[in-house]
Amino acid sequence: MTKIRLGILGATGMGGRDAVIHQQKLQEQGDNYADLKLVTGSPSSEGKKLGEVFKEKEENLAEKHNSLKPQKCPEKYRDKIVEGLDADKIADKVDYVISALPSSVAAEIEPELRERGVHVFSNASEFRWGEEVPLMIPEVNPEDIEMLDEQGTEGKHVNNPNCTTAGYVPVIEALRQRFGVESVDLVTMQAISGKGDKIASEDYTSKITGNAIDDWNPESNHNGEEIKSEIEPQKILKHAKNKEQAKNTSLKIDAQTTRIPTQYGHLESLRIEFSEQVNIEDVKDALKSWRPSDEVMNLPSTPEKPIKVLDRQPEPAKDVFTEDGMSVVVGDIRQLEDNRISLYSLSHNLRRGATWTARQSMELYLKNRELI
Repeated sequence: MTKIRLGILGATGMGGRDAVIHQQKLQEQGDNYADLKLVTGSPSSEGKKLGEVFKEKEENLAEKHNSLKPQKCPEKYRDKIVEGLDADKIADKVDYVISALPSSVAAEIEPELRERGVHVFSNASEFRWGEEVPLMIPEVNPEDIEMLDEQGTEGKHVNNPNCTTAGYVPVIEALRQRFGVESVDLVTMQAISGKGDKIASEDYTSKITGNAIDDWNPESNHNGEEIKSEIEPQKILKHAKNKEQAKNTSLKIDAQTTRIPTQYGHLESLRIEFSEQVNIEDVKDALKSWRPSDEVMNLPSTPEKPIKVLDRQPEPAKDVFTEDGMSVVVGDIRQLEDNRISLYSLSHNLRRGATWTARQSMELYLKNRELI
């Protein structure tokens, strides 16, 4: 079978670097359906070798944060030259892209690529609420890939959600398939890698060391992570098609978010209210036994256990790389009332929460067209 021609946009950023690592891991496990033909980066990285930029950024992070372990660029891609964001040149080299671009940059280049026939699988937030753009967690809403048939451009566009959303919505989906879920109170303790390479700045380092902080906006009495965590699940779970609908649905979600000085892993505390009486053993069984469709389970990037249940609280240092960071790890499940429980979920914010899920959505698209 002919391999697809793949590009990674924003390959020098934190999410993009992990997308390059993902490409290598897939090839090592024998899922060699894509040739990485192109990587792009910021103007400061353009023209440099990917391995050089990789090393510089990873070492800079480790220097500023002693607890962070630098990642290495796969040897196969170290000499690949970082290119700029020229839509014509990209479309000449690739047919598919994983986009790890900042939203402001994605807003311009991603539509240009679609018009040129390039299929875009994006982690950027810019188009998540597009009427014809599926907001995908493949295990949860695989049927939404059919929305691509309604898109008017030759190139198709799929988005994955915010990293906090990606970390707990599989848990809600597993539970609501057996029980009626009415409300979720969410509190997050998010890894600093979710902020990208800006965490290497002296200003951010001084603020986060020994601390817990967020991007709280005094004018809205909220921060952006909280809003995304409350409304994005509504689209994924079919409660809303637009932002206005998402603010007033039958599933009530309230979120408070913050960051803690861990490298990877968003630890999320959930208090879930059901429309019926539940017990802990049934909740555990629902989580342990939940499986998405066979079509999704057979994708190269889908973990064998989408949700893993522990008898303790999940810990980023111990558990974040469960199934290469694609499992959501759940633990410390407690009964609060007859119809209320609490639990912790942990997910890898750059993998389950970013470019690895974008890649998984691409695989679902390819699978539906018998290209893998």
